[in-house]
Amino acid sequence: MELRWYDILQEDGTPSTDYLSEERRQRAEAMRFEADRLRTVAGENLAREMLSERMGCSPADVPLRWDDNGKPVVPGTGLYVSISHSGAYAVCAVDDRPIGVDVETVRDVDEKFMRRVCSEEELAYVERGGDVQQRFWELWTAKEAIFKLTGHGPLLRLSKFALPEGVTVCYTAQYGCALTVAFGPAE
Repeated sequence: MELRWYDILQEDGTPSTDYLSEERRQRAEAMRFEADRLRTVAGENLAREMLSERMGCSPADVPLRWDDNGKPVVPGTGLYVSISHSGAYAVCAVDDRPIGVDVETVRDVDEKFMRRVCSEEELAYVERGGDVQQRFWELWTAKEAIFKLTGHGPLLRLSKFALPEGVTVCYTAQYGCALTVAFGPAE
């Protein structure tokens, strides 16, 4: 698995829209906030760069598409890609097995929200020592990454303690963010 980060605040220049299809370029340009546009373009650029290196072609020639649910796919290549963004970061994961990635900027979350989106077992995990906010975001990114991997939900009913069969998750905290990658079994 390969994972790359792009910091929209630190990278030189604005990410190029050269490799985006006209539809994707228009979608990005229509975004209300500049930061959303930058993260979206950066995420697609990361995917195209990473895939082009694996495929031995130019980023423009990568057959990157989006399915009906908005999930990036690379048909006919045996490669899988997942993109996420939050705050100043866009991240992309590429692998030869199904993959889902989620990144979230760690920020304060109130208990009322946590109770709404977590099962009792998950709340016990979050509150059982350590940094409650960090543990919440670890759990939340695991749920999102699994959702991106499987396309199944409802998201809020997924539990880190009852992973779908064959799914594994890997968590890290970096750059003030929580990031989880979910892996499916090789196909």
